[in-house]
Amino acid sequence: MRNPTLPRVAVLGLGLVGGSLFQLLHHHGHPVVGYDVDAATRKLVAQHHGGRVCDSICEAVAQAELTVIAVPVWAVGQVIDEIGRADYSGLLTDVVSVKAPIDQLIRQQLPAARWVGGHPMAGSEKTGFVASSATLLADCPWVLCLNQLEQLDDWCDVARHITQLGCRVIPATTVEHDEAVARISHVPHAMAAALTNTAASGAAGALALSIAAGSFRDATRVAAAEPNVVAAWCEANSVAVVSQLDAVIAQLVQLRDALRTGPELAASARDLFSRAQRIRQTWPREAAHTTRVARTVGAIGGVGRAGGWIIQVEQDHVVAALP
Repeated sequence: MRNPTLPRVAVLGLGLVGGSLFQLLHHHGHPVVGYDVDAATRKLVAQHHGGRVCDSICEAVAQAELTVIAVPVWAVGQVIDEIGRADYSGLLTDVVSVKAPIDQLIRQQLPAARWVGGHPMAGSEKTGFVASSATLLADCPWVLCLNQLEQLDDWCDVARHITQLGCRVIPATTVEHDEAVARISHVPHAMAAALTNTAASGAAGALALSIAAGSFRDATRVAAAEPNVVAAWCEANSVAVVSQLDAVIAQLVQLRDALRTGPELAASARDLFSRAQRIRQTWPREAAHTTRVARTVGAIGGVGRAGGWIIQVEQDHVVAALP
């Protein structure tokens, strides 16, 4: 018999993240249905994994109370069109890594949607349902965008469901999310690609790759990600990515100029490495304490800006963990 406290969930897109969410929801007892545009993926999921797989978006969302868009950024517009044609009226969220373009599409195509943009911060350089796992999203930071008062009740509903999956909900505005993800995901992917291409270039490339070990492996892992997906992220988030590339380039130029001064590194160059060491040694942040936070846009948003996250959602407040 269905637990009435668990919403019916439709996951639209069963790739790495969508497939992992599908499995995680099933593991936690949610009645979950899935859809993927690829018939082979639908067949694989139906044969080997719990939950029901549908042959269309309309069928998938028909009984859903919460629908999750889990497709590449270039496919979101078509999915939104089909959700609109299905007259869906439940909660709507996503797992796409850029938020501003998705918000714009929602406002244009589904202006009455109960929309809460989302982004679980977990992934892999691998792709497809075969690479997915319920453990991929376990205890992950999960950004939920909160931009205005009208969203608050729906935001809290989605946040409650996400925290019940064991994930840490991080509140942010759309702009804050896109700037932050450029810093810690999109630009690192670009840097990994540049490092990989540089290491392999020229006559010394073969030798360099033959002796590459831990430093190269750790710094370039995400260079193995699907190129079209990474390029789409950077294009959709171009303003923030360009800004952060400029910031990284400025630090590299500072280091290059310091090295040109002579055999001894200038103080500014040593500071570059020292600051990075201090930051990296204290990451990831641990929760120092928990506190009750008023159920208001300003108070909840302040948790994210302070580096904290939401661990519980109650009727009149939320519980936050702060570093």
